[in-house]
Amino acid sequence: MKKYLNILKDSTLSILPIVLIVLALSFTGLSKLNSNAYLLIAIATVLLILGLTTFQIGSDKSLVIVGKYMGESLSRQPKLFIIVLIAFILGALVTCAEPSIMLLSSQIPIPSWLLILAISSGVGIFVVIGIIRIIRHRNLKIWMIAFYGLIFALLLLIDSNTYSPIIFDSAGATTGSATVPFLLSLGASVAMVRGEKFAKDDSFGLIGIASIGPLISLTLLIIFNSNGLTSYSSDLDLMGDTSNIFLRFLNHLIPVFKDGKMVKTGVLFEVLLALIPILVIFIIYELIYIKLPRNEIFRILFGFLYTFIGLSIFLCAVETAMMPIGRYVGDEIGKLKPVFVILIAFSIGLVTILCEPAIHVLTKQIEDISDGGIKKLSVLLTLSIGVGIATALCAIRSIFNFSIIYYLVPLYILSLALSFASPNLYTAMAFDSGGVASGPMTTSFVLPMIIGISYAFGATDNEIMGRAFGVIAMVALIPIIAIQILGILDQARIKRMTLEYFSKPIPVDDSEIIHFEA
Repeated sequence: MKKYLNILKDSTLSILPIVLIVLALSFTGLSKLNSNAYLLIAIATVLLILGLTTFQIGSDKSLVIVGKYMGESLSRQPKLFIIVLIAFILGALVTCAEPSIMLLSSQIPIPSWLLILAISSGVGIFVVIGIIRIIRHRNLKIWMIAFYGLIFALLLLIDSNTYSPIIFDSAGATTGSATVPFLLSLGASVAMVRGEKFAKDDSFGLIGIASIGPLISLTLLIIFNSNGLTSYSSDLDLMGDTSNIFLRFLNHLIPVFKDGKMVKTGVLFEVLLALIPILVIFIIYELIYIKLPRNEIFRILFGFLYTFIGLSIFLCAVETAMMPIGRYVGDEIGKLKPVFVILIAFSIGLVTILCEPAIHVLTKQIEDISDGGIKKLSVLLTLSIGVGIATALCAIRSIFNFSIIYYLVPLYILSLALSFASPNLYTAMAFDSGGVASGPMTTSFVLPMIIGISYAFGATDNEIMGRAFGVIAMVALIPIIAIQILGILDQARIKRMTLEYFSKPIPVDDSEIIHFEA
């Protein structure tokens, strides 16, 4: 019970800051909300806290455990074909129904089925590459440089000003609430069994590599099928009608039908699609290779039930309240002077990372893998500052309307250069942290807010793709740099302490001298 209460406390402290900022903006008159909107926010806050708490409890007992068992078993497989096949199926199916991707697909002008197919196939291929890298002990830094070099070469073949933002956003949203706990545990388990002395360094990095897959697959999709993309249109339900709050939540929770056709799948169905592939593959693989006791299977099934309930509640609150509120806040603060817009965007980005469900799984695993040497609080603080800077930079771009390439190219060069100065463990953690930072809250709150700011500063529907999108990409990129800087500083601290220790004179105490008599 004490553990669950601590999780509840952490969830409350994670959700409240962003809610308080929204309320503060309203109370100061920067964004005006009616009484029903306040009630909507109050209900959503309770559901966000409850959902995040239940999700964390469930993921520890299901996604993390399943990833651990499958990682340990896969690493012992003598046949490379089995490893490749299972890793690809897991990566593709888990991503195929990732909630963050579903949230994003409703906001970008690519048919949902085509977007999900391209992303899931890319992730599947690169999960295989990531697992093989761990087993073969290959240097993560070299692989990252090679693949990102390929990505930027491919970008030269498309209209990068228009399509780069949605390509990098889609890759950033790939690693969300369902995917992260599983991939983290899978990579760590493979590393612990096959990693030997490199186990800690190889425990992270699988998410960073998996995020590369969608960048390549989506770029290839646009190269060969750019004519199939539609133009952006803004049809987000804003805060105008909040009269029937119960109906708003219900419409996002369950499937919605119109004229006999399903027009909205609903969060319950989406989360079920996200979790069922993992569970089915695990059960099949478990019956053939692992063969756990029945009691352990039941514990895992109950963990999946908790995860399903928690993630459904969380995402329902996100879609019902946070998406329209994010867009509304963007429209309202866009009426202010640019300097205030940038400062508010930084403040919102600063606390958004705390609301991401998967970030708590990542920081806990970092603390466990490092035996407490890397504190959860220091990682959270570093990521928070990084996301705040990323959001502020996106606000600047939405105001002054320039290509995101001016951000991406120098910042990726910087991140790859820092990887040679940062310890291997921090580099791997950094690329994983970037993928985790850009989760459902970024997709559903920060992105609509930046879209609102762009419209407020004169953007048209035709300009939105190149002007507002890219925020998820930046939220995924800046933390990579921030965590590596943290690693460099920590390495310098350890060296300084070591030098100080060995430079101190050793006091001579006669009682410590052993005298030998002839």
